[in-house]
Amino acid sequence: MTHPMSRTDQESVSFNFSVFKVLSILCVVSSHWPSAVNLPLPLWIPTTIGLFIFSFSSGFFTTRIYGVDVDVRAFWAKKVERLAVRYWFLLAVLSALLLVQGKTIFHWHSLVHVFGLSGVLNLVGPNASALGAGLWFFTLLLLFYLAFPYLARLAAASRGDFMAPMLITLVFFYLNDHYVLPFSLWLTALGFVLGVFAGMYGTQVSARTSLALTLISLTVLLVNNVVFGYKSANGVLLGGACIAANLWLMRARLPEWKVLKVLAKLENCLLEIFIIHTYLFIHPTGIAAFDFVVTMGLIIVAAWKLNTWGSMLVKRAFNKAQPRRPESNKVHDPLQDPLQDPSGLPPRDFMS
Repeated sequence: MTHPMSRTDQESVSFNFSVFKVLSILCVVSSHWPSAVNLPLPLWIPTTIGLFIFSFSSGFFTTRIYGVDVDVRAFWAKKVERLAVRYWFLLAVLSALLLVQGKTIFHWHSLVHVFGLSGVLNLVGPNASALGAGLWFFTLLLLFYLAFPYLARLAAASRGDFMAPMLITLVFFYLNDHYVLPFSLWLTALGFVLGVFAGMYGTQVSARTSLALTLISLTVLLVNNVVFGYKSANGVLLGGACIAANLWLMRARLPEWKVLKVLAKLENCLLEIFIIHTYLFIHPTGIAAFDFVVTMGLIIVAAWKLNTWGSMLVKRAFNKAQPRRPESNKVHDPLQDPLQDPSGLPPRDFMS
C-alpha cells in the first residue's frame, strides 16, 4: 500500500516532474554538445541531477501505480507496448540515416543495442556500431524494471523505517567514490531505488527545507571546486543535492505559467530526444552559440515528429482506439496507454 496523496498533490507532483524532466533532458543534450567542454559552466552538475530526476521519478511513479503486488506479465506487456515499439522504431530510423552516411551498422554490437543492452558495451569495451550513443541509461532502466517487484517488496518490508534507504544510499555513495566510471551510473541507479521508497511512503521534508539543502549542497560543491580546488567531497555533495532536489519536487508548487505548461508538453518526446540528439548535432555557421540554438530546434522538431509517427505505429500494432479522458484520481503509468492527466498535461512518457 502506498502513501495516500490528494488529487491536488498528485497534479502538483506530476507537473513538477514533467517540467524538470524536460529541463533535465535539455541539460543532457547541452552537456553532449561538442563546444560544451569549453564553457566555464560545470554542466556535469545539472546533468547528473537531471539523470537522478529521471531515475527517481521512474521509481516514484512506478511504485505509485503498481504498488507491491505486481502482475509481472501485464507489467512487461505494457512496457513492450508503450516503450519497446517506439524504441525499435527510432533505432530503425537512425540505422537508415547512418547507412546513408556510410557508418557501421551491420555489426553484432548493433544487436546488443536492439535488445537495449548498450550499457554492457560501455562497461566491457568500445562500441563498434554507429548505434547506441549514450544509451547506457536505457539499459539501467530495463534493469530497474526487472528489479522493481523485489525493490517494492523491500520497501514494503521496511515499513517506512529510515534505516533501509539510508544504508542503501551509503552503499551507492561508496560505489560512486571508489568505482569511478565515465558516466553517472551509481547515483542514477540510487535514484531508482530511492524513488521506490519515496513513492511508497512519501516525504515529511518540507519544500523549503529540501530547497535549502539543495542550494547549500550545490554552493559548498562549487566553492570547494572553484575556490579551494577540493574535489574529494564532490560525490557526497552532489548526491545530497540530487536527493534534496527530488524531495523538493515532491512538495513544491510550481506556478502554472504558460511557458512551463508549453515546456511540459515536450515530456512526450523524452525518449526521442534522448536517443536521437547526438546524431543531429550540426554546425551550419561555425558560430557555436547560434549553431547550438539551431541544433536544439532541429532535435526538438525531429523528436516531436518521430514521437507522432511512433505513437501511430503503436496504435496500429496494438489496434488501439483513442483513449478517453480518465476519471480516476490515480497517477497513471507513463508507459501505459497515453491517458490525459486531469491537470491537462500531456501523457507521461519514457522515464516515468
